[in-house]
Amino acid sequence: MGGSDSHVLPSLGAVYTEVPGARNKEDFLAGLMANLARTSGTSGGYFRITRDVLCITAKMFQERPWTLLFSPLALLVPVVTLVTFLDEALFARRWSARVNASPGRCAESMEPRVSPPAEVCAWP
Repeated sequence: MGGSDSHVLPSLGAVYTEVPGARNKEDFLAGLMANLARTSGTSGGYFRITRDVLCITAKMFQERPWTLLFSPLALLVPVVTLVTFLDEALFARRWSARVNASPGRCAESMEPRVSPPAEVCAWP
């Protein structure tokens, strides 16, 4: 399943789940249950997350002018988002390797499936 977890308008709907051939809600849900769904759109990255954090920061400055006292800290946003992005990438790579090395581990807490998903955990 894919979906954007955006908190700002520019990134909203960048990732979504689609079921090829679905014409209505019933077709879509049936396609999900038949494992026909696929993730579409564009994944976020360092530049997108940095832009989104800066958008949120700008909105905060606009809505609460007194926060402009902290505006010099906005210069650190690219550094903080880079460190966070790299940390998340390492986390995803480490756990993807672990899960893919021992099949079925991701599905331990899920109900049994009729057929396994095409891809359990992936690292781009």
